[in-house]
Amino acid sequence: MTPSNRLRAIIIGGGPVGLMAAHTFYRAGINFVLLERRNALAVFEAGGAGIAIMANTLRLLAQLGLLEAVEASGTHMRPGTVVTSDGRPFSTLDTLGWCSEFHGTGWVMVHRPELMQLLYGALPDEIRQHLFPRKDVTTIEMTEDGVVVWCTDGSVERGSIVVGADGAHSKVRDCMRRIALQESSKAALNEEKPFVATYRQKLPEPTRERRRYTEQDMKSFMEELGHAHCTSTLRLNDLYQAQTSCYLTDLHKGLIHHFHHGRIVLVGDAVNKQTYNTGQGWNTGVQDVVVLTNKLWTLMEDETDLDAPISQGKIEAAFGLYQRDRDPVVQQAVKASEMFTRTEAWNHWYDWFTDRHILPRTGGLKWIYRAFLAPANVNAQVLGFLEENNRPSGTIPWLHSTERS
Repeated sequence: MTPSNRLRAIIIGGGPVGLMAAHTFYRAGINFVLLERRNALAVFEAGGAGIAIMANTLRLLAQLGLLEAVEASGTHMRPGTVVTSDGRPFSTLDTLGWCSEFHGTGWVMVHRPELMQLLYGALPDEIRQHLFPRKDVTTIEMTEDGVVVWCTDGSVERGSIVVGADGAHSKVRDCMRRIALQESSKAALNEEKPFVATYRQKLPEPTRERRRYTEQDMKSFMEELGHAHCTSTLRLNDLYQAQTSCYLTDLHKGLIHHFHHGRIVLVGDAVNKQTYNTGQGWNTGVQDVVVLTNKLWTLMEDETDLDAPISQGKIEAAFGLYQRDRDPVVQQAVKASEMFTRTEAWNHWYDWFTDRHILPRTGGLKWIYRAFLAPANVNAQVLGFLEENNRPSGTIPWLHSTERS
């Protein structure tokens, strides 16, 4: 689709969420550039965790023509056995079976660098020319008719809006807060450090600080816990000795109150941070991108003057609709991830008793999935301006469909 000159987006952040925004903006005809602070985009590295791709995101990837490639790069989740620290099995997870029953398809696990390579490579050559590495943002300013972004290399980008897809420690979020403070001392603000970590293994005290662990920290951690079993036969230390990459991190979680200000809007981990236990992080970010893209596409379609730039008032209204749609869904996702982490860490005796005895004996894990994760899948949106073919179908109906189905 030929991009419109009435709206020019500056996407900041070239991770998996930012690359998905590149795909959806391209398909919506939104003119954009993408700025990534690292030295290269989608270079394969040993580091990076696995990404769980849920049924709702698989449905979107099919709409974008990327499903077959993603499934070829990953593997469907298989039934797994949960064991105690000394290797005794006590519970079984059949995520593939549950997802297939409820949604008509199961999760796919993909190595993060492979997913990024796939998303980057699937963009047309002329679109990849709008993706720039080595662009570390220093500041953002709003003008009467747009935004200006300055980078450490001295370059400047001008556009209509800024989309912050730059993660939990977002520079865009910091700039947005600074701009709001400059405009009014009584402005509605996000917290400066909005996310809190309670776990790595259980931390002595909750913290909002960002900690970077060293190789020695990881070795000390393994000396303390490496004896614990991951399966009946493998210990954590066995995996550590065989690893090609490894990192230790605190599990921050939380949700900001304000997703946007003026011409700046945030998506993905810049808005909410979930612990890893539910595997919803990237899927939630993708939904942010989809809903935002739909709002911007509708905004451009509703404009009668095809040459005039879109006013800030209309842009802010579209951002408001985006937050209205996403806020309750993301709140539930953050709460679910926190609950799963607390239960699986046996934070209290009743968490231990529930996870160790009640759920395995009652089949309750399936119904916890049904209550807490399935709604996030079936309530997901797809791109309203693209056709959808071969939609998966399970026992729980999807709540949203494309206008062109």
